[in-house]
Amino acid sequence: MLPGSFDLIILILIFLGLQAWWIIPIIKKNNTLNKRGNKLREEIKQLEKLYKK
Repeated sequence: MLPGSFDLIILILIFLGLQAWWIIPIIKKNNTLNKRGNKLREEIKQLEKLYKK
């Protein structure tokens, strides 16, 4: 291996770890908001069906 390549690999791994540290919570929150939105849409559809009758 070339000199310094080990340091470069560690630097890349640290960079990817820091990126994942802030991106993963955002993705999880987005998924929970989408699930809640889908539940609300289903409830709205059910209520609309009830009141149309």
